[in-house]
Amino acid sequence: MNNPVIYGGIFLNNISFDFLELYKLQLVLNKIKFHEKKIEKIKNDEELKNHETELNNALKNYDELIEKYNILERERKKLDDELSLKDDKIRRNEQKLASGSITSAKEIVSLQEEIESIKKFNSDLENKILEIMIEIDDLNEEIKLEKEKKEKLEAYVNKLKSEINEKVSVEEEKLNSYKDEKERILKKIPEEFINKFNEISEKRNGIAIGILKDRLCLACNMEMSTTEAMKMDSFDEIYRCPNCKRMIIKYREEVDKIIEEYSE
Repeated sequence: MNNPVIYGGIFLNNISFDFLELYKLQLVLNKIKFHEKKIEKIKNDEELKNHETELNNALKNYDELIEKYNILERERKKLDDELSLKDDKIRRNEQKLASGSITSAKEIVSLQEEIESIKKFNSDLENKILEIMIEIDDLNEEIKLEKEKKEKLEAYVNKLKSEINEKVSVEEEKLNSYKDEKERILKKIPEEFINKFNEISEKRNGIAIGILKDRLCLACNMEMSTTEAMKMDSFDEIYRCPNCKRMIIKYREEVDKIIEEYSE
């Protein structure tokens, strides 16, 4: 349907295709970029990040409390074992005294003094063990509270992740649909037009083509002079916006249908 096209002083071959396919391509690329950014934003959810940080702190605190508990338990067991050994020694000495096998007064007194000394030592051990057990009891309460906090945070973080994954899945489905649409459109556009489109897109922040409506370029939203606009009077040519240097095609009713088609 198109005559040979001169765009920006560059002659493009006489190839018949609907120039609106280029505009469709632009809209599809805009949608692809939009959904890619949306997916990135969803994945970088601030609420999730904050709760993950809170969860990591809770996990760290919980691990530190467990380690402290283990240290106290090892110390308590060590003291219990020592106390048990001392108690065994007391029993053995008391059995010696009760057996009547020791007749030396000096040895009897020595054994009695040793028994008293061990009992005093054991009393100190028992006090230390009691202090450790009290500390363990307090620590167990802290561990319980921190565990509850950790589990609540884990449940909430998992809930957020699940919701985010669902949102990402929805957006990825839309994104893939637009990527498929892009491939279908590209097959309808001659290579030299795609190359020109890509060249302008790279230089103009991803926007290569716009619509000329009255005297307004909808790509840069700037008006051109009446004289310039009057020169662009054909629906079968691609023009160059004098302001933004992008491709522009003259507005027709199909444009509204295309915009509606790619709106969500």
